[in-house]
Order: sequence, then C-alpha cells, then structure tokens
Amino acid sequence: MARGPRVLVGGEGAGTPLILGRPISPLGDLDHERGVLRGEGIELKGKVLVFPYAVGSSVGSYVLYSLAAKGLSPSAIFVEKADITLASGCALGGIPLVELRDEYGRVKDRLSACGLARFSARPPDHLSIACEGTP
Repeated sequence: MARGPRVLVGGEGAGTPLILGRPISPLGDLDHERGVLRGEGIELKGKVLVFPYAVGSSVGSYVLYSLAAKGLSPSAIFVEKADITLASGCALGGIPLVELRDEYGRVKDRLSACGLARFSARPPDHLSIACEGTP
C-alpha cells in the first residue's frame, strides 16, 4: 500500500526548488549565520529545499530555528523521510515540513521542472503544488 505525503508542519508559500540528491546535516551543511548551503554558497531564503533525509545531531533543530528567527530559512522543506530533529526545528521555526514518503520521487521530478513552486500544506496530509515557469 502506497503511503502519500504527511504534513508535519503546515503552511503556504512559494519558492524556487532546490533539489539535493543527498541527505543533509543541518549543523554541517546549513550556515545559520549567512543563510546559505555550506560549500555551495546557495542562499536558502526563498527556496523549497528538497532532500531525502537529515543526518546529524540534535543541534540541527537549533540551526533551523536560528535560520527562521533571522529570516533566512527556506520557504519549506520537503523530504522523503523526516526525523524528530528536523520536525522539531521546523516546528519551532514555523518552516513548513512535508514528509513525502512514497511520493518523494514523483514530487521531486515535478519540482525539478518548476521555476517557482507555490505550495499549500495542511496537516495531516493535504499538499498541493502549482508550478510556474521553468528553471
């Protein structure tokens, strides 16, 4: 039985999809002072961040909260599988978080063709995405 998206932190917004083909460590990969993806210098603000899952320590939740408190957080985070650190950081920071589960590949492919993704995410399982333009 297929498992559809699960909305862990709801919200509405828009952002340019930033699709990473690897897990990320919020503490190691996200610069909470500058609001960029470390090593690549890509700004997080205004992005819908898409990656399979998070790795690393519980300090990652503080990194997400810090990004949000400074107005530097992504518009939303879409993952294949969420963990408690990612969920708590997004909840504290008010960053929409959707666990895509079995829909990860399909949604990731759809977002890769979007210049701008407008989304509405409402718990427990409502997710709508509208794409505008091309990357």
